[in-house]
Amino acid sequence: MDYATFIAFAVFVIVMTGTPGPGNLTFLAIGASAGYRTAFPVIIASQIGSLPLALGVAYGLGQLLAGGGPIVTTFKVLSFAYMTYLAWRIVRLSIRPKGAVALPSFWEGLLIHPLSPKTWAMNLAAFSSFLAGNGLSLQENAMILVAGFTLGGLVFHSLWALLGGAILSLVGEGALLRAITVMMAAAMLAATVWALVI
Repeated sequence: MDYATFIAFAVFVIVMTGTPGPGNLTFLAIGASAGYRTAFPVIIASQIGSLPLALGVAYGLGQLLAGGGPIVTTFKVLSFAYMTYLAWRIVRLSIRPKGAVALPSFWEGLLIHPLSPKTWAMNLAAFSSFLAGNGLSLQENAMILVAGFTLGGLVFHSLWALLGGAILSLVGEGALLRAITVMMAAAMLAATVWALVI
């Protein structure tokens, strides 16, 4: 991989992992509802969950999805259902008294990226645009894809969760925080729908 392609790939990863999407908006909402410390294990889980997705894309799963059909339809249904569930969990976390609702778990975080249409799209685009046919082995390209999006995800999910925690510190608990959290959950769901129909 030449230097210019590597820089282009790095910029692509920064833009894709740093911009709003189901994952970042989820961590913003968790941070705003319960703070960064609550979000951190879910962030780690989300990155573990993204590993099989990135490896699958590198080893040809993307071609299967590009063909459309019942597999893609099933993915869209599962994606929308899971993101709706996450939005509902986030809203419940903010509107119920503290301790009345369990915090998002490590296990819930594992499914964020495998069921996020944005994550699939950015992995497919990165692999086909920057890694396929660059002269490196399939294993090397798979490692670059995994390393790039894992590092980007850890950094930017953390920043979004810290921003959520700053919102919590700034507005405190109460009606304003609840309204902000509901808007974030709605935005997460809207981002999912937008990604699924494009």
